[in-house]
Amino acid sequence: MNDTKRYNTKRSSIGCSAKNCTYNPDGESCSADHIDVCGHSAETTGETCCNTFKHKSH
Repeated sequence: MNDTKRYNTKRSSIGCSAKNCTYNPDGESCSADHIDVCGHSAETTGETCCNTFKHKSH
């Protein structure tokens, strides 16, 4: 089952601390058109991950 949802509404700001991600140009927020966060049965932050992460090329 795919739980991905897309809305054509005003974009929200999503904080991000993954400084080596292509979608984090300012080191503070995500600029991806959509995000995919996994962790179906997660109960803590450490049990989740961002599947949208793409390593920055330097």
